[in-house]
Amino acid sequence: MKKYLALPLIFLLFGIMASGCALTGYGKLQVVGKTEVMTVQTLKENWQDYEVYYAGVHAAHPSAVMFDRKDDDRVIVTDRWFKVKNKEMLDELVYYIQTELPYAGYYPRLWRIYGPDGDLYGFMFTAWDHAVMKMVGEKTLFVHDIPMPPYLAIDKKGFDADVRSR
Repeated sequence: MKKYLALPLIFLLFGIMASGCALTGYGKLQVVGKTEVMTVQTLKENWQDYEVYYAGVHAAHPSAVMFDRKDDDRVIVTDRWFKVKNKEMLDELVYYIQTELPYAGYYPRLWRIYGPDGDLYGFMFTAWDHAVMKMVGEKTLFVHDIPMPPYLAIDKKGFDADVRSR
């Protein structure tokens, strides 16, 4: 009789473990499809509708550009991302990411940023296929740093050569 009482508890525990991210409060990325209306070009044209940030070694080697929507009550916060100051800077950042050659399966793509509740927080343009994002408030998503683009992170030779040339 006791093993029949334990069975529902085992299923409950398994269900909680299987739900994973839903209970932990982490955000997720989802690729924007090629047939969809939202593109990097659209974001660049409407950049003033967003709080725009970039991450990376420096502006000549960005790892990602992030667009936080201004038209909602949700907020993206960061600590090591830098604010994009003007359209020219944004154009250069996007250009550097777009011209990265595919490296070890990583290539530039536009991603939607979702909170754990499924709400859209913004967009990210990066060659990486992941980012760590955690809820820190009811409508506040913290996006951790993405320190360097894949071609520097995976192949240290590129980073070493760049540092020596400065």
